[in-house]
Amino acid sequence: MGRGPCCSAISGAAQHWRAARVRVSTFVFQNPDGRLAFPRQLRGESDARLAEELDFAATMNSPQAKLQRARDAEASEAPDLKKFKTDLLGKVIVKTIVKQQVNDRRVSALEFNRLPGGTCGNLFATLAGDFATVYDDEHFGDHVAVVAQFKNDKTAHVAGGDLAAVAWLDGSRHAKHELGDALLALGGGDDHAIQVMSVAEGRIVTLMRGGHAKTILALGAGQAVGSDPDASAAILVSLGADGVARAWDWRRGADLGAVSCPDAVSLAVTPDAAFAFIGRADGALFAWPLPKAPSEKETSSAGAISKPSPADRLAEVAKLPAAAECLRALPGDRLAAKCVDGFVRVFSIQKEKGEKVVLTVVREWRAAGQARPPRSALLLGGFSHAFGCDEAGDFLALGNAEGEFVCYDVQSGEAIKTIDQDRDFKALNGVTAAGVSNDCRHVYACFGPGIVWRAEVVPGIDDDEEAPRTPPEEK
Repeated sequence: MGRGPCCSAISGAAQHWRAARVRVSTFVFQNPDGRLAFPRQLRGESDARLAEELDFAATMNSPQAKLQRARDAEASEAPDLKKFKTDLLGKVIVKTIVKQQVNDRRVSALEFNRLPGGTCGNLFATLAGDFATVYDDEHFGDHVAVVAQFKNDKTAHVAGGDLAAVAWLDGSRHAKHELGDALLALGGGDDHAIQVMSVAEGRIVTLMRGGHAKTILALGAGQAVGSDPDASAAILVSLGADGVARAWDWRRGADLGAVSCPDAVSLAVTPDAAFAFIGRADGALFAWPLPKAPSEKETSSAGAISKPSPADRLAEVAKLPAAAECLRALPGDRLAAKCVDGFVRVFSIQKEKGEKVVLTVVREWRAAGQARPPRSALLLGGFSHAFGCDEAGDFLALGNAEGEFVCYDVQSGEAIKTIDQDRDFKALNGVTAAGVSNDCRHVYACFGPGIVWRAEVVPGIDDDEEAPRTPPEEK
């Protein structure tokens, strides 16, 4: 699987932006009418050359575009869309294997773009060591295409090192690119910095430093929804192993405030950026009313990093049976929490006056094969089983310590399909992250030495067929 040319000619004054190693291939947006759109990336090239490149891309991808239209039509004609997707998930088998640059560890994160509007729902990002890679899951038929890749090298502005957390940012009301953009927040490195990458432009556009003294455990972001979509979309929250949760205005790289939460291990932000939910190692779940980002008309700029407020700014809203190693805010005012003992709980979120919130359990089930990580691993950002959901929050994909990944119905808690491999990767067997595509034709899992597995619906093949061979172990 190839990568595009290194972006050496990058606009922007900061030397760090020029030095950041971002490799970009063709980036595809989905227009509302189903046609494909390609942003301008060949800077310095003539319009005629650009038109030639786009014409070639459109011709090359026409069979895939036709396939996508046929699939969209099939879904639109289904009398019961959820049942249609459930049937698809029940048919997936492992078919595609993506090997990343690391050989001695798992891929640590996999995150689909779940922002409103659906223009970038085909994209997902992975983290492996000091690499972040963005893929297109949809527009190249049943192929996985590399869109962009970032290597967190040491520069005059960042220390470099392994990336630890990732989140998609809603730049729909902020990005200046002619066809929009996909923005990715990357946290980690030896200096625990947060960098915002423009996928369309192939460069780092915002850098936030000094917010954490230890590893960044998680990132969460608001969306352009609610009564003030500009302000909510500007919010990014970071959670560090130093026990600090910090809110940022990522558009300007400005610190908006922080709160202390010792032994915190997980984070989720509501789409309207009203609250951040923080899970603690003892199973306590807290709500933090987030500060508001200033409007575009107000003056705000990056400045000094504030001291975190006392923990009494947090309100305990639930007590889980064990630490929640993964939290996700779902559509319909819901919050999903996965505990280290395998319990998955889905809460309804009810917001009340006075910055209060009430959580009510609406579904609970226990996932099999879960491995409880040591407390030290949780607190320092070690191994975890992170889950992923589709855009509607109807289905949840979760892996376990035995290399299996399972698709669940969120409403009922029932397992739809269990996908497993007979290959023993020993210490690398545990699934670190999983995800499911919006059309529910693809399910992803990360385990083994730098491997991302994709289970797919393969026409004419049932799930008893033998999956493709796994790549040989590195010696």
